[in-house]
Amino acid sequence: MSAHAYTDDFSHPQYQDRSPYIPTHPSLSTDSHEVKASYDDLIDEYASPYAANARHQTFTVDTPIAAQHRRGPSLPQKPSKRDTFQDPTNIGYPPLPTDPEVEPAWTWRKLIPESLACRMYIVVVLVQTTIDIAIEADLFLRINAATNGSTITSKKMSTYLVLFGMAHVFQFAMAVDAVYFRNTLEFMCLTGFNTLLLAYSILQIGEVREALNNVGASGEGISNIPINVLTAIIPCVVGAAELAFILLAWKIYHEFGWKVYKFLGADRRIKKMYANYQIYECLIKFDIFFWAGFSVQFIVLVLSEADWEFYVTCAALPLSLLLLFEGHIAARYENKWMMATFMSGCVGAMIYFVYKLTKVLMYRTTDFAVIWKSLSVFSVIAIGLLLLTFIFSVITMRNFGRGLKDSLTNRTTGHNRFNSKGGGHNRAASANPNRMSID
Repeated sequence: MSAHAYTDDFSHPQYQDRSPYIPTHPSLSTDSHEVKASYDDLIDEYASPYAANARHQTFTVDTPIAAQHRRGPSLPQKPSKRDTFQDPTNIGYPPLPTDPEVEPAWTWRKLIPESLACRMYIVVVLVQTTIDIAIEADLFLRINAATNGSTITSKKMSTYLVLFGMAHVFQFAMAVDAVYFRNTLEFMCLTGFNTLLLAYSILQIGEVREALNNVGASGEGISNIPINVLTAIIPCVVGAAELAFILLAWKIYHEFGWKVYKFLGADRRIKKMYANYQIYECLIKFDIFFWAGFSVQFIVLVLSEADWEFYVTCAALPLSLLLLFEGHIAARYENKWMMATFMSGCVGAMIYFVYKLTKVLMYRTTDFAVIWKSLSVFSVIAIGLLLLTFIFSVITMRNFGRGLKDSLTNRTTGHNRFNSKGGGHNRAASANPNRMSID
């Protein structure tokens, strides 16, 4: 093959059709200065605007000049903390902690939950409590006005009406407590507790009507509404509230699940211990109602002032409530001695309720003929709750020293280290010079 076969012949027609910048003369100089292209045409003073080209057919674009720009001035921007300059030479190492934030003074607005579902839950409980207590008060006054509390039937019905009102007040307090402490288990327990109120309100219809008919109570009280209508309104209100509780509890469960995850983290061990702690706290709170309910019935309907057991029961009631409060403190601050004392008190209370249940069943046809059913129900529920409380107290005590107390403390105090609110990055990086921080 000849050596000049690879010689570039720019005079060939195919090169002339491709670009107008290829030289037309066939002879090329070996001088590099003549081969190098000139860049003088790229200078602005030699450049020309886009115009019609014989080969590429491009056209000049008429762009508006600055004087014809009709757009108005931009809105003024708010000054940002990130725009402030901080001299890095003034920052010492390790950096000094900044002053902690001063929390605003306590107001009643802190009791109002932020979640719409929680607000609706509180409103539903408040409406139910208001309506039912008003009706129970009307029935209570009608019975007392007719008998002046002289018969055992009137005393029994008056006590039951008072207990029903106490149950509604207790339910409202538990609802506020569940919202404030974000106890999802407590919402489920309140739904079950409201189911018991619904069953009792249905059974109460026949008992109240029979009691009022026996004592010859008139149909007038606070209101002129007939007794049959008043007793029928209560189960309707409680049933409607039960449906609302189920729907709202499902919504609140998903909301609180994310909030609990944010302050406990993804540690399954801590989450399991916190779930056991919530169950334990919920059991203690329900123990309060059933212990107090049994004691009130026993004092008012069974014992007399001439009986020595009357004064013992009156003294044991506040002591039992103090014992339950001790159980709460022991679990919250992980005090093993207080927890051991509480567990011993639970064993003693369980023996007491077993003794009372046996006595009620033995003399149900004589001394407890009128109230043995109610006392039996309260004592059985109290014994069951005590047994569960003792079991979870053991589980909670075994979790002492495993990190749950620190997690709950961080939840209470909040993560406010060096005023880290997520604003401008002008805070201290870390208090430990040997630790890298991403806060």
